[in-house]
Amino acid sequence: MNKSGSIIFNLILALAVFVLYLLHFSGAKGSHKVDSAVASAVVAAPKDIKASRIVYVNADTLMSKYLAIQDLKREAEARQTRLSADYQAKEQSLQHDYAELQQRASQGQLSSDQAKVEEGKMIKRKQELDGMEHQLAELQAEVQRKNLGIQEKMNKFLKEYNKNGTYQFILSYSVNGGNVLLGADSLDITKEIVSGLNEQYKADKSENGKKK
Repeated sequence: MNKSGSIIFNLILALAVFVLYLLHFSGAKGSHKVDSAVASAVVAAPKDIKASRIVYVNADTLMSKYLAIQDLKREAEARQTRLSADYQAKEQSLQHDYAELQQRASQGQLSSDQAKVEEGKMIKRKQELDGMEHQLAELQAEVQRKNLGIQEKMNKFLKEYNKNGTYQFILSYSVNGGNVLLGADSLDITKEIVSGLNEQYKADKSENGKKK
C-alpha cells in the first residue's frame, strides 16, 4: 500500500473505532441519534489543549537550515560535479580517439605492432574510466554513511533535549507528505532544535579543526 493509501486507511480505521465507541455508549438511544452525534463531532471546534506533550519538528526547515546537512550536501555536490565533468571529458576523448584509431587501421595506416600498442593504450584509458565510476559509487556510499552519522547525532541531541521527559512524542512534519497531516504553530519546536543542533555542530567542527 502506498503512503497516501495508508493514510486514508488509518483515517477510515479511526472513524470506524469512533463510531463503534458511540454505538457502545448510546445503543439505547437509537441509530439516528448516533448519526447525529457523529455529525456533531465532525463539525465541533477542536479542544484547546494548553499543555500538549506532543510537539513536532518541521523536516523541511531542518533540511534547509541544519548546517551539518547543508555542508554535507554542498561537499557531495561539488565532488560529484568534478568527478562527473572529468569522467565525461575523458569518455568523449576516448570515444573520439578510438574512432580515429579504427579509421587509421581500416586505411592501413597502422602496422600490426602499432595497432597492438594503441589498443593497449585504449584499454588502459577505459580502465581509468571504470575506476572513476567506482569513485562515484564510493562517494554515494560515503554520503549515506555521513547521513546516518548526522541522524545519530540528531537522535542523541533530541534525547538530551528531552531528558526531563517534557514531551511524550517529538514528531517529524513535512508539507511534502508524511503521517502528520497538520501541526499547530504553538507545537512547533523547529527553531530551537535547529539552533541547538547548529551550535553543537559548530562546536564539534571547531574542536575537530583544533585537533588537525
